[in-house]
Amino acid sequence: MIKKSQKGATLIVVLVVLLMITIVGVLAIRVALTSLNISTNAQLGQLLGQTADTPLNQFYTSDVSKVYDISGVIGYALQENKKEPGKEYIFCYRPTSSEKFGASLGVTTLRVPSSKDGLATVATGGADGFCNLEKDFGSSRKAIVTQVAIKIPQTEMDEIAPGGSLPRGTNLSSGTSSQINIADQQRVRITTTSIVPSYATDLAKAQACIGVDASKPGYINDNTDPEQADFKTVASCLAGLGIPVNSQTQEFNLQTFYEQIEAP
Repeated sequence: MIKKSQKGATLIVVLVVLLMITIVGVLAIRVALTSLNISTNAQLGQLLGQTADTPLNQFYTSDVSKVYDISGVIGYALQENKKEPGKEYIFCYRPTSSEKFGASLGVTTLRVPSSKDGLATVATGGADGFCNLEKDFGSSRKAIVTQVAIKIPQTEMDEIAPGGSLPRGTNLSSGTSSQINIADQQRVRITTTSIVPSYATDLAKAQACIGVDASKPGYINDNTDPEQADFKTVASCLAGLGIPVNSQTQEFNLQTFYEQIEAP
């Protein structure tokens, strides 16, 4: 009887030890998975940020003499803004295709909705300006899609912070003189929205945030203007669906200078 009792006690101890090892193993796996998830999310966030920044850099490094060309989206937006201000000019960033970056032929023009949760309406253009989440990827990895929107700000210049319109590189405190020969200046605001479609549980709902064509538009991309401060955007719609998204907005001040090259 005593031997049987000892064997039973030994078996219980062994089982308890095995159970403890199992629990520790499960906890270790959970910690490892959590760490991996955090690392993956950090890498994904970094990749999204870099991808959203790429079109902005392309605009920044563009030949300034060609920016005003109506064949490009900025030149087209500047011309159309004179007729009907406040619209968005959208196109899909497709670096793997042969089409010209920011060509006006691939632009779709959106009118801002009257309500904060309303969809935009298409003024001109069709499906070309809307990114297709199934095929318009920014690289051969087929991971990220980037929608780009151009808008000409309607905010008065006197609402801009002091020094906000000075050319890049100007430092008045060090003695750099400000430009007094500005013939013309025009502000342009660019919003990029990068998306990871593979995280969508329902791709059709995600596509509806962006829009499909004139009959099925999505939300606006830029709600920077005070009048649209709380308007629903493509980015907020996608984020509401749990899809990783990165939206960046940058404003450029295009200035035209005149320079005397010979004495009168």
